[in-house]
Amino acid sequence: MGKFYYFFRTSTEQNNFVNFGIIHIILLLIAFFGSLLIIKSKKESRLFEVFTGSILLVQQLTLYLWYFVGNYNFIREGLPLFHCRVAILMLAIGLIFKKDFICKMGSYWGMFGSISALIFLGLDPFSFPHITQFSYFIGHILLLWGSVYLLFVKKIGMSKDDFKKILITTNLYHILIFFVDRTINANYAYMKSSPIGIGNNLNPFLYGFIVMMIFNIVLSIEYIIINKKEDSSVEEFYEVA
Repeated sequence: MGKFYYFFRTSTEQNNFVNFGIIHIILLLIAFFGSLLIIKSKKESRLFEVFTGSILLVQQLTLYLWYFVGNYNFIREGLPLFHCRVAILMLAIGLIFKKDFICKMGSYWGMFGSISALIFLGLDPFSFPHITQFSYFIGHILLLWGSVYLLFVKKIGMSKDDFKKILITTNLYHILIFFVDRTINANYAYMKSSPIGIGNNLNPFLYGFIVMMIFNIVLSIEYIIINKKEDSSVEEFYEVA
C-alpha cells in the first residue's frame, strides 16, 4: 500500500529524469520504431483503434483524477488545455466512436505535439517512479502512434474546407488560452512562456502571436505533405466532370 501511495504522491521533489539519457533514448526509439512498424504494416485495424483510443482515454482520466484528488495545482496545471491533452482526447474519442473530423484535428495536432513533447520534455517535479511520468510517456507515444496510423495507414486526409476549419479552431483556441493563462497565472499551450526558454523576454502579445504562427505553419506543412496527391487527384476529377 505504501508503494501505491508513493506512486501517486503529490509532494514535489527534484525530477531525476535525464534528458537524452539512456531511458529517454530508449523511449524515443520505441516511439520511432513503433511508428515505422505501423507505417510498414499498412493495415487498418479496428482493434488497434479501439485499444489505442481506450488507453488514451484511461490515461487522461487517471491523470485528471490525480490532479483533482491530490489537489495538486488542478486549475493551473490539471485542466485538459495543453495542446497534447486536447489532441489525446480528440484522438481517443475519434478512434473509439469513428468521428472523422475529430480524428483529423487530433492527428494533425498530435503529430507535431507528440514529437515536440517527446524531444523537449515537460515533466512534473517528481522523481521516478511517479504517475505523471508514466502518463506523460504513455500518452505522448500512443498519441504519436495513433496520429501516424490515421495519417499514413488509414489516410484520413483532409479537404481544404476541413483545413480551414482546423486553422480557425486552432487560432481561436490559442487566443482563448492566451487570456486564460493570464487570468489564472497558468501556462497552458505555452502561450505565456516557452518550455525551452526561447522568446520569454518578448512582449507577451508578440510572443503569443509567434506561437500561433508557428502552429499555423506546422499545420500547413503537414497539410501540404500529407494531402498534396489527394488534393490534386480530387481537382482533376472535378475538372474532367
